[in-house]
Amino acid sequence: MAISDAVVGNLTTLFLVSIAATKAYGLAVGRSFSGTCVLVLSTFAVGVILIISIGWDISRKARSAVIANDHSHEMCRGGICWHGVAVKSPASQVRFRLPQHGN
Repeated sequence: MAISDAVVGNLTTLFLVSIAATKAYGLAVGRSFSGTCVLVLSTFAVGVILIISIGWDISRKARSAVIANDHSHEMCRGGICWHGVAVKSPASQVRFRLPQHGN
């Protein structure tokens, strides 16, 4: 599972934690933030977390594409990838052909 998938799955929890953290910070410094301010700060914080997690996933995917490992169990041909199939496996040699219709 990608990190951004976990973040998206827990957006409500992250948003509530962000609201609580903003309120706690306000209490700690002796300041009271308005509801609009708390909403804007929490939305911004969750947005930043989501953007960072998506960036992390993209960089991991790009890094794994650049550093291709010949011993991995993934084979791609013509845009179709066989995940977990050995390169010399008969399953990776399957060809589909449509029957030719003669006129």
